[in-house]
Amino acid sequence: MPRLSPDSTGANRHRQRGITLVEALIASVVMGAGLLALLQAHLRFHAPPEEARQRAQALQLAQRELEALRGAGEPAREAESTDGVFTLQRRVRDLEGGLQEVRLDVAWSDRVGQAHALALHALVAAPDRGFSGALALAAPAVTLRAPVRRSGDADAP
Repeated sequence: MPRLSPDSTGANRHRQRGITLVEALIASVVMGAGLLALLQAHLRFHAPPEEARQRAQALQLAQRELEALRGAGEPAREAESTDGVFTLQRRVRDLEGGLQEVRLDVAWSDRVGQAHALALHALVAAPDRGFSGALALAAPAVTLRAPVRRSGDADAP
């Protein structure tokens, strides 16, 4: 009588096909570590452009404040304000000759909580109230006049 092999007897029929729970757990840990490394690389490569954008916004905020001080028509005073992201601090020191030294400090925190700051220094002249309407009375820089017709330009409009 021929001997039956263990495979033909059905002894191995109850063997589980597929993956076990331990294999699935190991695979998920490996995939999680890979995704975490990918996320860290993504954040590392996108941090410099984000910092540059925030620095540009802080500089624009300081420049707008400085231009507002120059056009205000009154002497600058010390102040501090915040808009939720940026904190602007204005320091003013009076100098001789009607000048004021203005220092604008802008501070902010980036996405990971690291503090950044930017300082802008300028001299602002106190406006002379006697010249407040001078721009309205000034003659235009360019005088416009009608074109001169020449004798050979008869067909020109």
